[in-house]
Amino acid sequence: MERVALSRYPMVAASLIKRRFRGGNAICYYLSIPTPRNSRHRYVRKDELDYFLGRTQAWREFARAMTEWTQINKEIGRLLRKLGKGRCEKLKIRRRAR
Repeated sequence: MERVALSRYPMVAASLIKRRFRGGNAICYYLSIPTPRNSRHRYVRKDELDYFLGRTQAWREFARAMTEWTQINKEIGRLLRKLGKGRCEKLKIRRRAR
């Protein structure tokens, strides 16, 4: 995960979408680029397809590695807090009589 997350790969922060219009027509490819409100689509020409295919795949692997890394860090933090609580001094709390 660390190698994938910290290495320098040429990436494009987008997904590659395959579309076929009107039944038997040829397949068209679009980049789905996320924006703050929604996503924008950009047509990918045939000569650009190999270029963007590799870069969107690198982005997908990076995003998965970062998700897994974040989950592992949360689990480590939870376990460290649990360990710290186990090492803390127990305090007796006296309740007032009513």
